[in-house]
Amino acid sequence: MTTVKPTVSASYTLQLPAGTEHPPSLTPTVTHTFSIGNGSSHGALDSDSSADVREYYDGVRAAIAAARLKLGEELTAWRDAVSSWEVGRERKLKAEKDEEDEDEEEA
Repeated sequence: MTTVKPTVSASYTLQLPAGTEHPPSLTPTVTHTFSIGNGSSHGALDSDSSADVREYYDGVRAAIAAARLKLGEELTAWRDAVSSWEVGRERKLKAEKDEEDEDEEEA
């Protein structure tokens, strides 16, 4: 009989603004899988032992915390990359507008 080790999976797919440049270390589609505990308590829900159930849910909490931390780090990096791109784009648009205004004043 094959047993499946319980896991928590977290995925995201980002829809980036057109023309967004990002570091190659970031990919817009990611799936992470985190193991729940050490695997010895995967049958805890079928067990009568409250210690096994407690151990299982402690593993679930730890896996969720790890997922939250990992996704938080990655999404923060994405936020920084996209906001840097947007600031650069806004500067470029402002410079173009200032140039147009100067041309109109000269005419």
